[in-house]
Order: sequence, then structure tokens, then C-alpha cells
Amino acid sequence: MKKLICLIIITILIITGCTAEKDATNSIFKVVPSKLFEGDTKKLEPHLDMITGCIEVEYKGNKESFGLKYEIWEEGKFIESNNVISTKIKDDKFDGEVNISLKDILDTNLEKSDLMIMKTVISDNSGYVASTKHIDRFDKEFGYGPIELQKEVNATENEEVTVWGLTANKDSYSTGGKDIEDEVKNASWGLILKIYLK
Repeated sequence: MKKLICLIIITILIITGCTAEKDATNSIFKVVPSKLFEGDTKKLEPHLDMITGCIEVEYKGNKESFGLKYEIWEEGKFIESNNVISTKIKDDKFDGEVNISLKDILDTNLEKSDLMIMKTVISDNSGYVASTKHIDRFDKEFGYGPIELQKEVNATENEEVTVWGLTANKDSYSTGGKDIEDEVKNASWGLILKIYLK
């Protein structure tokens, strides 16, 4: 009798384990590079006093929502992290875009403020959610540039995925050739945008 009970328990554990593994392998979390400005309009972007980024996100699985957060780094030191926005995942899937824009705030004398407006948008065919935040800007004399995702990322449901970055340097240069996080952590000032599932 004890052997029969042990055999039943082992069988249940094997079936449960296989089912959990099957669910995990059926989930998809894919992030693909995209552009907010494309073709000839890409040349205009820097002249519009906007810094932008865009990625496509495809998810299929059991998570209920996904969100965006940002990190600020200065001279290789972590300064702060904040959640920006999140959205519900409907019918166990999401297929849409995430985009970001940063814009200077001008004061009454038309001088750049010490703050920037950061707008983030999560959108799909059913609509969008957006958030506007003010963040401390980098030194006004620094040279700056965005770091965009270069290739598709296939992630697990429990990972945070770095999808975009911005670096600013006192010597007005960018090193290039490294991944987003490495570039930001080696800059005088940097911002990292991450997405995560909940």
C-alpha cells in the first residue's frame, strides 16, 4: 500500500512538473528594435529638440501586466530608479509598442531649465496609456545621444529588459560599440529605460 501511495505521489509530481515546464515554454517575451522617426524624417528628429526611442513588444503568457521603469546613472554610480507606467495584459497576450521622448523645458527667458519632460507611451491596437514625468536633466554643456536596441531580445518572464538609453558626456563624445547598460554606466550622465512583467 505504501509503495502504491509513493508511486501515485511521484506520478503527480512528474505530471505537475511537466505541466509547469510546458507553460513556461509556451510563453513568449520578445522585444524588437523599432523607430519613432523613420526614413528621411529621422534626419529631422534632432532639430525638433526631442530625443526619442521606440521598441516593439510581443508577449504571450500568464503575467497580468507589464511596466516601464527608468534608472539614472552619473559617473558610473547609480542615482535613482522609478517606475514610470504600466498596463494590463488582456487575454494573456500583448502585441504593441513602447516609445519614449525627452524634451527640454524652457524658462521665461527661453533658457533650458534644470528639468526635462519625459513622455512614455505603451500602445497596441486597442489604444494606449501614457505618462509624463519631469526628470533632472544632465549638464546643459554636455554632448548627448540616444542608445537604441540593436537586435531582437528574447527574454524570460521574470527578467527586466533594458530597451533604450541616453548618455551625456562632458567632453561631447560617445564611445559606442557597447550594450546600452555599459554605455550608460561609462558616461558622465545616463538614463536607462527597462520593461518588466508582473
